[in-house]
Amino acid sequence: MRSLRQGRAIHLLDIENLAGSARPDTAGVEQVMAAYRRLVPIGEMDQFVVAVNHNALVGVGLAFHGVQLLMRSGPDGADSALSEAALADRVDLRFERVVIGSGDGYFTDLARWLADHGVRVTVVARTRSISWRLYVAVSDVAYLDPAAPRAA
Repeated sequence: MRSLRQGRAIHLLDIENLAGSARPDTAGVEQVMAAYRRLVPIGEMDQFVVAVNHNALVGVGLAFHGVQLLMRSGPDGADSALSEAALADRVDLRFERVVIGSGDGYFTDLARWLADHGVRVTVVARTRSISWRLYVAVSDVAYLDPAAPRAA
């Protein structure tokens, strides 16, 4: 019997962190996601979970289709929503790879927990915007540059 994890990835995106704004607009999110798609391999069976605060819900929601969209406000609201969802949904049992789209140190414990459970963890962060604790907790970091031109 084939493992449920084999060949599957989940992308946990703190879109506010990736966009560099607590209230990213639709166009900004689309630009970030175009850069993300150029940088990160995305498979047919990959899933996306995106978290935002209530002020960014509409703008972010318009930019995404077919994702699980979480909303939580307050300090570290989006971060805690993503971490709690990953733990509650036991992504370690269902995915071979987890991509954390954020440079926030908040995700350090989640990244370590996933690695301890045999999950390959990649962090995607804006250039020069990754917590040192998160950086040393993972073996794979990719830097997002939304302004980079699209390759032909």
